[in-house]
Amino acid sequence: MGISIQGAHVVIVAFITTPLAIVALGLRLWSRRLQKVALGFNDYMAIQAMIFAAATVSVVLAGKIFLSRAFPIPLTNRALDVFIGATGAHMAEIQATEPGVFTLFITLFIPAQILWAVANTSVKLSILSLYTILFPGQLFRRICYATMAISVAYFISVFLGAFLLCQPVQYNWNKTIPNGKCYNQGIAYLLSGIANLLIDAFIVVLPMRKLYRLQVPFTKRIVIGAMFGLGALICIFSLLRIISVLSWDLTDSTYTGSGVAAYSILEPTLGVVNACLPLTRPALKKLLENSSSGWAGKSLRYYGSSSTEANVTSTNGNPDHQHQFRRLEDNIPLTDVRPTNSQHCPL
Repeated sequence: MGISIQGAHVVIVAFITTPLAIVALGLRLWSRRLQKVALGFNDYMAIQAMIFAAATVSVVLAGKIFLSRAFPIPLTNRALDVFIGATGAHMAEIQATEPGVFTLFITLFIPAQILWAVANTSVKLSILSLYTILFPGQLFRRICYATMAISVAYFISVFLGAFLLCQPVQYNWNKTIPNGKCYNQGIAYLLSGIANLLIDAFIVVLPMRKLYRLQVPFTKRIVIGAMFGLGALICIFSLLRIISVLSWDLTDSTYTGSGVAAYSILEPTLGVVNACLPLTRPALKKLLENSSSGWAGKSLRYYGSSSTEANVTSTNGNPDHQHQFRRLEDNIPLTDVRPTNSQHCPL
């Protein structure tokens, strides 16, 4: 049996959005270097977000490697199906046929939650920190700092929830422990998703009033619009994740968790892209300049002459009247070439 459709969807999402996030972060850091600007708190938070987003993706996709080292059991295609994207087979079937696979899946589910929360929180802190630099106003900055504190508090709640919802902690992956119990996991995950969505939406709309008053060139408006458009898209993914949580059956999480897994990858990776997008202009400009100069150089070599002189026929159509024109050197600006008298040159 090959990889399940649910698992394939998660793999596709991971292999599209993760490289985009890496490229966006690379352009951001290159832009800083081109501008000769030292990295600030918002840059380090973007780097941290990328690291933990990649770690989240790795936990989802590297199941076969970890399984082969942790459990002396044959790794069937079904085992790989289950772990990639946390979907592929019903939980009861996996527990009956390959209990080691199920145990590892549940065990890594806790660090996956924490990695996801760190990545998302780092994205929020990076964007809010950048807001405090871009936009003036003491009140606005205080609101940004307060939102940063709320984001950190949100992460702490996710961290504690991962370890406190089930007592003892081992009961998460070993349901045979006597007197073990889990407390409203579904409600906790739902409330966590709603809180994440509200914070993201607030971060998107927070600078709208200031942006509306800015007098900036059209190109910069496009960049700003793209940034907030992507922010709105991330909010939509957060909402879809909440909907997936509502339909997520924790008693059969290996089969019903594909949507949660996919959106859990989309949020932090696209969040990194969104956090880096406003600061990539110098690098993109440099790339365009290099591309343009390369095209111009090829054109010059193709159409140009090896000599600095060329015979040009005069416009009166008489081939007997030919003049020698000398090519101006490149270091002579065109603005310095003017007629010697005050009259206009004839067209």
